[in-house]
Amino acid sequence: MISNNNKTIVPRFWMLVAFACLAFQPVLLRAQTVAVRTNALLWGAEAANVSADLTVSERSTVGITGIFSFHDSWIRDTNIKGGQIEYRYWFSHQPFHRLFVGPIAGIFHYSIDDDLDTQTCVPAGINAGYAWTLSAHWNIEACYGVGYLYYNRASRGANDIVLKSSHHKFTTINLGLNLSYVF
Repeated sequence: MISNNNKTIVPRFWMLVAFACLAFQPVLLRAQTVAVRTNALLWGAEAANVSADLTVSERSTVGITGIFSFHDSWIRDTNIKGGQIEYRYWFSHQPFHRLFVGPIAGIFHYSIDDDLDTQTCVPAGINAGYAWTLSAHWNIEACYGVGYLYYNRASRGANDIVLKSSHHKFTTINLGLNLSYVF
């Protein structure tokens, strides 16, 4: 069991997944209206994540994603928290199948080495991808997003002097290999 300051993280994640499933319970009566997914690439960076996608029309979905990291990661002493929202237009005649494209935006806060270096990022751009159907309920998605990234950075230098800077750039804002379960 992974713990962070005597607080258990893993059960909180599963409680969040259960809450997402229960929150959409009235919608679950119709087939393929809700999907829950996770990005395997973020898990590789020890950033737990879960997304809930809701069908809003015959060819479109809206998704909300929450991301957080374990404090003592193998990469560095990092802490990542954030969320994103995205709209997907599906080119097939039903959501969660084949090619999609749409806008994506989010906000994330990073701290490295106990607040020695902190950043707040705000990405916004276009995301595109493809979903392969594995079975009636399981999909694998690959997606890539590009767009504008604004971030503030504060780092502690010599004599605890805080250096602040802000940056803007056009870059990759989303990269995903998602496993999704469609209700």
